[in-house]
Amino acid sequence: MEPTRFEVFAQAGRIATQSFTTEDIIRAIIILLLFALIFGVIPYILYQKYKEKIKKDAFIKIALSYNLEPHEAEFLWKLAKEFGIKKPNLLLTSHASFQKAVLKYLKKYGIKDKEIISSIRSKLGFTKLPEFIPLATTLDIDIYQPVTVIIGDEHYDAAVVDNNESYWAIGFLKNEPNDVSVGDEIMITFIRPNDGRYIILAKVIEITRQEDGKLVLRLEHTDKFEKIQLRAYVRWPVNIPCKFAYLPPRIMMATSSLEEALRKLEFRDGIIKDISAGGIKLCTEPFEGIEKYKEGKYLVVSFLLEEEPFENVICEIKRVVRSRFTSEICFGCAFVELPKELQQKIQQFIWEEQRKIIRLYQEGSAGQNTQTKKEKTEQ
Repeated sequence: MEPTRFEVFAQAGRIATQSFTTEDIIRAIIILLLFALIFGVIPYILYQKYKEKIKKDAFIKIALSYNLEPHEAEFLWKLAKEFGIKKPNLLLTSHASFQKAVLKYLKKYGIKDKEIISSIRSKLGFTKLPEFIPLATTLDIDIYQPVTVIIGDEHYDAAVVDNNESYWAIGFLKNEPNDVSVGDEIMITFIRPNDGRYIILAKVIEITRQEDGKLVLRLEHTDKFEKIQLRAYVRWPVNIPCKFAYLPPRIMMATSSLEEALRKLEFRDGIIKDISAGGIKLCTEPFEGIEKYKEGKYLVVSFLLEEEPFENVICEIKRVVRSRFTSEICFGCAFVELPKELQQKIQQFIWEEQRKIIRLYQEGSAGQNTQTKKEKTEQ
């Protein structure tokens, strides 16, 4: 006989009001956890893995376009993951990011993957750093870079004679220290043009000698060093024809305007060899009367920069440089009250030139390798 509606409601009320046992509570918690795991945690994990795979596939595809081999692209991806590089593509485009990641890897694992690192560096064009880009690690220091070694109170002239993933090495040119041991820290300082002066504390890991008997210290790589900016403005090499004239103080004092003074000047041809927002390096062949062009004297210079006229710019001679190999004489000149808009045009020109160099620096090597590979295929 089926229960009546009243009996059904009564039974439901008794069930609703009865107390739960510990087993019932545990069972409910387990069910809730399983529900959260199945419909929350597992889908989230799978989604993250899917996103990671998409990101990795995109990175590998880009890396292969730089002419890297699949195992080299895989190595860079693992490098990015291990050292928490949020934008792995920086390892392909940023010299500093690549070098810092490699240094961390070498410190952790040693040189077991030296060949693959060297191959990747070559293909990405990270073998030589443009002089205006700051060093990221000692891996960036050029071979033959002159340095000064400071040990105690003594200074020694030296040069970088080797630089690889294992170490960088300096060879002493003349005098050499007698009290250097493996494990010592020595101070090394040097200047990079258009960059600055670097001061590095380097640990000696091996002492050896070249075939000619000169002392060589092999040093541990580091990314800890001090840099001192030497110039307010970056100089940029150029080859710009110009007109210039000596501006005697007596002419300026005897005339009421610059235009009147200019009519009394004798202009000559010269070449601007480098330029910055602060001044120029102006070179010329010797001529009669050039001896009066001295430090502290003034010139008037006119030239074109990217079709932008710089007319009758007044410069102060800061130094006079005579070439050892040619008859050429150069003047390091500082602009005198150059209008702000012209300073900005010079700075913009330098930035654009730097960007061009950086693009060539980053892409040129990969492009050359791709072309070489294409030529081989055609053959």
